[in-house]
Amino acid sequence: MNKDFFIGNRERFAQKMKDYSAAVFFSNIAPRESLDQSHKFSVDRNFFYLTGINKENMALVISKVNGVVSEQLFIPPVNELYEKWYGILLRHDEAEEISGISNISDREDLEGNISSKLSSMDIYENLYIVTTMAGMNEIEDQYKALAKKVRNQFPTVNILNALPLIMELRVHKQAEEIDEIKTSIKYTKEALEFLMKNLKPGMYEYEVRAHYEYQLMMRNSAPSFSTIAASGKNAVILHYVDLVNKINDGDMVLCDLGALSNMYASDITRTYPVNGKFTSRQKDLYNIVLGAQDVALDIMKPGALEKDVNDAVIKYFAKELKAIKLIKDDSEVSKYYYHGVGHPLGLDVHDLRCRDKKIAENNVYTVEPGLYIAQEGIGIRIEDDILVTSEGNINLSNDIIKTVNDIENFMK
Repeated sequence: MNKDFFIGNRERFAQKMKDYSAAVFFSNIAPRESLDQSHKFSVDRNFFYLTGINKENMALVISKVNGVVSEQLFIPPVNELYEKWYGILLRHDEAEEISGISNISDREDLEGNISSKLSSMDIYENLYIVTTMAGMNEIEDQYKALAKKVRNQFPTVNILNALPLIMELRVHKQAEEIDEIKTSIKYTKEALEFLMKNLKPGMYEYEVRAHYEYQLMMRNSAPSFSTIAASGKNAVILHYVDLVNKINDGDMVLCDLGALSNMYASDITRTYPVNGKFTSRQKDLYNIVLGAQDVALDIMKPGALEKDVNDAVIKYFAKELKAIKLIKDDSEVSKYYYHGVGHPLGLDVHDLRCRDKKIAENNVYTVEPGLYIAQEGIGIRIEDDILVTSEGNINLSNDIIKTVNDIENFMK
């Protein structure tokens, strides 16, 4: 992605900041797994959105004083011993080329820089950090540790949450972001087609995951979340990731999976008959779920409430499930459909959404109705990634086949 994209993001964020304020964004660190191992590093998505840098232990400071905006990037100093063991660190010129930030300092100077700002004659009144507002039990991270120090040392400085400001930016996807999501969907499509060609009775669920993730690795991509490949009765478990069962002839396998492109995610679900042929019952239920997608898409438009979209799906399911005599009363739908119809998608699989939970223009949403009938060992979910615009919805994953005929013909 071009550095102009990240420069523009910082400019738009600074416009939303209060005057006489500083905002701090951390790139994240990989927590320790054992004495000599760390968990895999995952960059803070807000830091990436503002810098384009996917490296750990970095920080960005955006300052605004009397309407004048400045920005400074803090990166780890070069350490030759570290590089012999773990890889080459980012140099100042490389960081500038990626982010467009010219003022770059050593990471160890961050706290001194913040202290200098907050104690200066410019009178910084506010410090923005990022908190996910998850409640009192939220784990302390770099942001909260910094806030605690600032409260102790500078009690008159207001600690503000930057998340609502950056949320207003991230919910409206720009052309560059949509292109990256399209690329991640393309990886998913190609990997799913490889999976379908290799799907057969007797294989294990973990083999399904292996076929899919192998194809992502061949494209220098990775799963955007833990791959779900749930067969038979396991498909009624929404987040089934154990993947240990053998897939029997006559089973369907529910594949909920995604890919990454420059940190932007896809999130697709398809449900396939492992032997390549739906039974009559499977086909009837599958087509009901497919119809629920159409119902949701008819309601989805900028400004619509997410709840209204889901309520329309529930109403549709009530009608269809009574028609096939699976239920007698509308209230019974919750036995067979027990999740929301979708969520925003972007840098996070469950991306930032509008606080009023309205559908935002130029945002990407998943549409993923499902039916889960435990007594029959059947779970079906169909999920696509939809760009919502004032001119209509665009199914970004339209090329990933999903009709009964298309699936059966492909798997012959």
